[in-house]
Amino acid sequence: MRKKGYQPGLFQYVFDTSSLINIERLKKMGHLRQRVGEIIIPEKVAEEINHPGKPLASLVQKHPQIVAKFNGREEEEEYLRILSLPGMDPGEAAAIVIALRRRLPLVVDDKMGRATAKNYGLQTLSWKDFINGTVPDEES
Repeated sequence: MRKKGYQPGLFQYVFDTSSLINIERLKKMGHLRQRVGEIIIPEKVAEEINHPGKPLASLVQKHPQIVAKFNGREEEEEYLRILSLPGMDPGEAAAIVIALRRRLPLVVDDKMGRATAKNYGLQTLSWKDFINGTVPDEES
């Protein structure tokens, strides 16, 4: 991964629930607000973070365009396949599918989710990498 040459807005990232919760918990929401055009939150993840009065719920409410639904039957079927893997939860499975099908990097902190994403050939980064402006290398 690299930070060199980072330019806001050139990339989009799919977020897993754990990464968003870590950002909220550590009071780093300003980074998400500043880069809202780069954020994709799967609908299943949006449901998991929808706690009225919390900063993440407010972000989604204020910027509904960041919430992504599945694009058709293929994504839904892939979601069900990934969800059936041991230890996979709905938000992680949805984030992996959307990142995979749309060829976007995945921001994920959960070890099992990261391992599964890498098994599918996805580029991954942690929430800290995202906050620091690190972008995944093309070959990772």
